[in-house]
Amino acid sequence: MISGLKVPLRRLSAGTGKQMREENSEVGMDFRGTVTFPLFVHAVLLLLGLWGCLAIYNATVYSNAPFHFALRQFIWLIIGFACMFCASKIPFSQYMKHAPWLAAAFFIPLVLVLFLGVRINGMRGWYAFGSVFIQPSEMAKPFYILVLCWISSLSAGSLKKFMLLMMMALVWLLPVAAQPDFGTVIIYVFGMLAVYLISGGSYLMLVFPFLAAIPASIWVILEKPYVLMRLKGFIDPMADPTGSGWHIMQFHYTLARGGFFGVNWGNCLWANSYLPLSYSDSAFASLTEAIGFIGVLPVIFGFSLFAYVGYRLAERADSDFRRLFICSMTAMITFQAFVHISVNVGLMPPTGITLPMFSYGGSSLVSTMLGAGIILSAAKKEPENGHGRDQASGLMN
Repeated sequence: MISGLKVPLRRLSAGTGKQMREENSEVGMDFRGTVTFPLFVHAVLLLLGLWGCLAIYNATVYSNAPFHFALRQFIWLIIGFACMFCASKIPFSQYMKHAPWLAAAFFIPLVLVLFLGVRINGMRGWYAFGSVFIQPSEMAKPFYILVLCWISSLSAGSLKKFMLLMMMALVWLLPVAAQPDFGTVIIYVFGMLAVYLISGGSYLMLVFPFLAAIPASIWVILEKPYVLMRLKGFIDPMADPTGSGWHIMQFHYTLARGGFFGVNWGNCLWANSYLPLSYSDSAFASLTEAIGFIGVLPVIFGFSLFAYVGYRLAERADSDFRRLFICSMTAMITFQAFVHISVNVGLMPPTGITLPMFSYGGSSLVSTMLGAGIILSAAKKEPENGHGRDQASGLMN
């Protein structure tokens, strides 16, 4: 298969409907037959990434170094594209073959950061290399999904598959929760559920994690009082507008100031003065102040398009393992965007979840693009030499 190949419509018109579908499937073409789906992925991520750099500049324009964060993010964007390109060139059969070892290579730093990492905003979740900070819980996301897909391929039974996935997810969740980073815990839990359900798991099994979540939630509230404060602030922010409700109130004020058309770039006084972490955890609200509700619609459309393209790439994948990874990885990225946007518009309590491709941070950006690169690798067809197909029975059963 030649990635990124464009095929003229006149060539397709010469064949039968079946031949056209086969050719489209072979080169990954979209429904118009003019642009490939992989090219769509590159274009969407590039536009979102560049827009994210502009949004970060807008959120820090009143600081002493207004270009500092935006320039660093742009450098990370270049690194991210390099990682995506390299990841897409590695045959997916190699990812399948070495899934446990790849997962272990990213899991070990996730544990060691509890002892060797630095604490930022009350969370020990980063490695510091001079002025560069790496967050292993972000970098590990694509390989967390990969190993869950690998486990799912080993078992045909719904109960056995569910138990194996639960145990593996728990192993990964413990060091993340110990940091503590409960926002990432939410994303990891969703990733496990996505793999299980997409692979054909029973919805009845979801009763068990929900029951387990009740005592876990009680423990978190008792051990981490700020979690309860966030919930109270979300339910009734006006009860304590300068305390627990402060973050929610700033979301409301920022969105109200942006209105339908925004206050224009560089004029975001509220995002630069009052909105907490306007360049990361509150990136969407900060962007809304600048360009308004109408202006952020293309952002929402961009993530929706990414989800659609991921679904179409999964349709064209030549094995269940590949389809499972593409769907699950796409679901995790879009779910993270959904949660961030929901928090920023006041539909969910603050969680500290970043907006992929927009929020400041190299780890999140590179992780997203690395996951996209592996998606593109999974969508490519490989020779049927025994490695390009699923090697375990029971997947998607």
